[in-house]
Amino acid sequence: MRRSTSLYWVSRLLAVAAMVAFTASPAPAQDGQADALANRMIEAAGGMAAWDRMQDVSFKLTVIPHNPQGEPAAAAVSVYWLKRPYRGRMETLDENGHLVLGFDGEKAWGMRNGKPVTDATTLKRAQFLPLNWWYWLGIPFKLKDPGVVLAHKGTATLQGRQVERLEATFRPGTGATSSDRYLYYVNPQTARVELVEFWLQEGVWPGAGGARHGFWSDYQKVGDITTHTRRVAYGDRERRVKASVLLFSAFKVNQGIPDSMVKAPESSRPSPGSAY
Repeated sequence: MRRSTSLYWVSRLLAVAAMVAFTASPAPAQDGQADALANRMIEAAGGMAAWDRMQDVSFKLTVIPHNPQGEPAAAAVSVYWLKRPYRGRMETLDENGHLVLGFDGEKAWGMRNGKPVTDATTLKRAQFLPLNWWYWLGIPFKLKDPGVVLAHKGTATLQGRQVERLEATFRPGTGATSSDRYLYYVNPQTARVELVEFWLQEGVWPGAGGARHGFWSDYQKVGDITTHTRRVAYGDRERRVKASVLLFSAFKVNQGIPDSMVKAPESSRPSPGSAY
């Protein structure tokens, strides 16, 4: 079975290994400075209480892949439903029809044109999707999760401007990929992330692993928090050739997504709440 177009290009985005060239000023890790920057980021995004109030969210994800020359190809559209703590559902239409993937907190499942998906890699991806998108939606709030180690890494010149750099690593045993590392480039005026470089542990989640980077922009208010709605990855160090663009839209927050949306449907009937 061929992979979903949307999932394929999300995996390609996760596989971008280009590193960003920057001019950085050396600075030792300073936990107090790191905590202060993280607190500023959280307040600028709406405050921790606003994040805690978000119990569910749905959104549309449009992925626009680009060819090696940086020219856009046909977009792939998916719809996501996420429920606390790490449950979710994704639906998309591709060349093989209607694909639904979900994770109910214990069991990963999938349906392709009304029939159960049995491919182990696809089911592993179904489990990964809500973890992945809850994490990214939760930045900067998740910088204060237990096990996160923050370090201020000085300043850097990004697109001609000075930004601050905040590193997030994890204590051993924190989650399934505690060797992951993230470096956030933060606008000192807005306290918003403009670029993130990250290094992910190989071999744990399908399509995730290695080094990559992405530019974040078009910040909007989503419920009581503020988050980016555009992400751009480049395929070269000089950032001349786009690899892909991700656009987030149609957010709905705390709509009371029922448990049936994230549970595997009975194969004898259509999946509930289809977006198509």
